[in-house]
Amino acid sequence: MNKSSTFFERLEQFSAAEGFKSINDFAINGLKYKSSQKLNRLRDRKNKPSLEIIEDIKNRFAHADLNWLISNKGAKYLTDADLVLQEPPEPQPCKECALREKIITSQEQAIKALQGQADALQLSMEIISRKTIRKNA
Repeated sequence: MNKSSTFFERLEQFSAAEGFKSINDFAINGLKYKSSQKLNRLRDRKNKPSLEIIEDIKNRFAHADLNWLISNKGAKYLTDADLVLQEPPEPQPCKECALREKIITSQEQAIKALQGQADALQLSMEIISRKTIRKNA
């Protein structure tokens, strides 16, 4: 296909390569549309494909290279390497984050210890208060 081919022309080429007889056949049997109207409006160079059409093509034909279909760059089909989903690498904790976590853990432990001391002091004050009340009674 030449560099000035339209989206519609590339879509026709792709649908033929997939074994569809026409754009109508591709729309109805390939993309499961009720009619080919959405695709036929793209015959006019002024009309651009909607995101819905692009997503439908991608969802039903995962091996289609959308870069080629949209901009005529690359190949019609993705390679096997392109189709393999790569797991993103495990995020590495930053040194500052690790230090922050260490400080937070240390502060949480200190808070628990101080809470224990506060509870003990409160209990002591209650005991002293009861003793004082008994003496005055």
